[in-house]
Amino acid sequence: MNLFLTIPQGQCVRDFLTLGVVEYLQELLPDWEIVILSPAYNIPAFLDLIPENRVHVRRMEIPTVIRGARIRRMRMRQRNRRVIEWLVRLENRRFTPPDYLMATFQEFKPDLLVCTHPMTQFEYEPVVIARRLGIPTMGVVKSWDNVARGFNSRPDRISVWGPVNYQEALDLQGYTADEVAINGSPSFDPYYDDAWLLPRDEFIRSLGLDPGRPVITYATVGVYDQKYLGRDETYLVDDMLRMFTDTPELRGAQLIIRLHPLSRLENFWSYRVHPDIVFSFASYMPAIGWYPTRDDLVHQTNLLKHSDVIVTPGSSWAIEGAILDTPTVVPVYSDIQPDHAKAQFDAYHLTRHFKPLAENDWVPICRSYQQLQDEIVDQLTQRDKYAAGREAIVDNYVYYRDANSARRVANWVAQTAKTLEG
Repeated sequence: MNLFLTIPQGQCVRDFLTLGVVEYLQELLPDWEIVILSPAYNIPAFLDLIPENRVHVRRMEIPTVIRGARIRRMRMRQRNRRVIEWLVRLENRRFTPPDYLMATFQEFKPDLLVCTHPMTQFEYEPVVIARRLGIPTMGVVKSWDNVARGFNSRPDRISVWGPVNYQEALDLQGYTADEVAINGSPSFDPYYDDAWLLPRDEFIRSLGLDPGRPVITYATVGVYDQKYLGRDETYLVDDMLRMFTDTPELRGAQLIIRLHPLSRLENFWSYRVHPDIVFSFASYMPAIGWYPTRDDLVHQTNLLKHSDVIVTPGSSWAIEGAILDTPTVVPVYSDIQPDHAKAQFDAYHLTRHFKPLAENDWVPICRSYQQLQDEIVDQLTQRDKYAAGREAIVDNYVYYRDANSARRVANWVAQTAKTLEG
């Protein structure tokens, strides 16, 4: 029996290889071969992460052009299950599979295919090939906003983080209750395992900072869409540095700039000489992109835990900060580009993935310099002010708090696989 597993991006590498989902699958499915499809199929650093026994790596290119993209976009906007199923059948008929992928399907003849990032088009080709061949498909949703944004690669069944995503899958994507499982997020497992934590003073000193002074982390959000390519992200650094000078409660504060994978380091490079600013970002792997190593995960876990306040204009660190009960502030203004801020935040973040957080007042939303200044001070001096909101975020999006989501995902896949053994 053969299990195909697609790994198109570094965050999928983190969850399935670094955090152990593949090893758990090997334990649970001792008679199965695992075939990993990845654009990093010929990258030595990637191959070093692959278990030796019963795991094979084959080529999967990220498609640049897919025939039938218009049909796929129509299907992603649909809510009616019957219409979705009709469009899926139409996609199957219009799709022309690449020869190299068909050769891999003929070589190993998969019995089950699992895609690890169904929101993107990265895995579209192997998922459609599997559908055409009658092979069951499963998908592991990668982030809290992915279900609402829709699936380019639509698997038969999906694994989601928590109750909000579960309901979104039913209401927005036309799945039935038995096709959706709440398994949590493997990437959050380190946050619930004390073995990943370092003493605060030790960690802050390792960054070259003073543990006796406040530490503010600015988690950027990157640029998601071409229409926002001119949007500046550095203004918040300037604003906070001014606050640190002008605000008695913030004097002596130190700033960590945590770069989103889609942010540009060169935009922030001039701040590298500032004595109270340090940079933080994950590693890079060719063909895979942003790729958190185990050391990166240790760093990230401790940065989330030991920051005094996190400032992020819309990244998932609002979720991750809540897991570790770290106060988070969400600025959605820009004094230098007000139109860009309105377009990005009002028409995107606050109407999509951040909508429940804003509507339920789970995090402070700041629409001006003064509001941001006041909220950073409040969060620094009154840590319990939004504690109930942080708990609500965890209840709705994270759900499981036992450091076992990687094993839970593997169990979910293995249960389906075992029903196919005959």
